[in-house]
Amino acid sequence: MLNATTFNPQSSLPKTNLIITLTNEKINIDVNNFHCTLSNETLNKLSSNHLIRRHNISYKFFIYNRELTLVCPLIKTEAKENVVLWPSIKLPFRKYPVYVYFYAVALYLSSDLSMREAAAKTRNHFGLDKFSHSTLSRSLKKLSAIVEELLNIIPDMQVEETVNNTEIFERKHWNDSNKDKYSMLLKIIHSVLDPEKIISFSSLLSLKYFDNFMKFVI
Repeated sequence: MLNATTFNPQSSLPKTNLIITLTNEKINIDVNNFHCTLSNETLNKLSSNHLIRRHNISYKFFIYNRELTLVCPLIKTEAKENVVLWPSIKLPFRKYPVYVYFYAVALYLSSDLSMREAAAKTRNHFGLDKFSHSTLSRSLKKLSAIVEELLNIIPDMQVEETVNNTEIFERKHWNDSNKDKYSMLLKIIHSVLDPEKIISFSSLLSLKYFDNFMKFVI
């Protein structure tokens, strides 16, 4: 669980600290349908044990040219804390799913596209209202700074293909330290370039990182 202090939930709850419990429930997202919820099995189990509060918290998502709402249940605790059950596809303070940021970074590192071009291609690919090169730059900086931590959790994920060799497109302005970190990072996250793996891989990586380090990956 992670303490968070500056969320702005769209609910009747007063602004207060939230304790986040991440879960890797399946979320279905495609061009024609967006369905984001916990499974009935999970909800029924929580409900039968009287662990769901009457209130919930909602957050805005934007994907495929649509603004959508992610509704997260609050869980009861003996200490009466505000504990939100939060799917691992969601990032705090960010309006797009986690895989969007992974995809943009992997696209940039594996192609001859500039950051502006990679950001524009990401924006068009996912139907985003905004996604700039500065967002891509910040995501790359954050992920490359934690690349050693990401490497440590990859075996935990049991996804061997994520550490296969993947060719990186080098930039002249990179120093040796940048090159090494970026190469390692692309080997870790290149699975997000596969349409069949992008959502499941990104969500699992986000969850495992949270579980190991008690902080969000981006």
